[in-house]
Amino acid sequence: MFKRINTLVPLTLALVLVLTACGGNSAQPAAPVLGGENGGEGGVEAALVTYSDSTQGFAIGHPGPWTQDTSFTNGVKFVGGDDWMTLEFVTPPAGTDAMTYAQSDVAVVTSAFPGFKQLGDITASTEVKNAIILGFTADGKSSVTGKTFTAHNERYYMPLADGRIAVLTVVGPENHYDREGVRDIALTFQLIK
Repeated sequence: MFKRINTLVPLTLALVLVLTACGGNSAQPAAPVLGGENGGEGGVEAALVTYSDSTQGFAIGHPGPWTQDTSFTNGVKFVGGDDWMTLEFVTPPAGTDAMTYAQSDVAVVTSAFPGFKQLGDITASTEVKNAIILGFTADGKSSVTGKTFTAHNERYYMPLADGRIAVLTVVGPENHYDREGVRDIALTFQLIK
């Protein structure tokens, strides 16, 4: 019996330490996503963790190693090497649906991303409920190596019940573009108030 207790006590203590370490953090594991040669992850996919913002009333997953850019205040921005993502909220004119907004937003995206080239038509997502997707490439310059690269980017327009649109933009080098990883980030988005 003493041997059984000697085995159970260290295992229980280890479990308590792990649970305690995770308990006060708003970041929780989700699913695998982006990484790559220029992204700072060496081509290894990183698990998503959940970021919650009770003030703005939303939660979204982001690759665990990425860090928050706190200077971004209209939503949230995370950066990992040459990859980054933003989630921001816009209030379009009354009666404007997500597709119409996305189509009109192309001009803004074109001016914001040098070398912008739209990839195909703006389409409704078959995986993220009610979302509209704009795929595009643009010019990028590595913050890691200083070299230029072609970025393969996606922008999800997700309509909200209050008339706003959540706009998720994920940007990264084309050589490790992961459509499913970007989709997984979009699937984690939720309102929490």
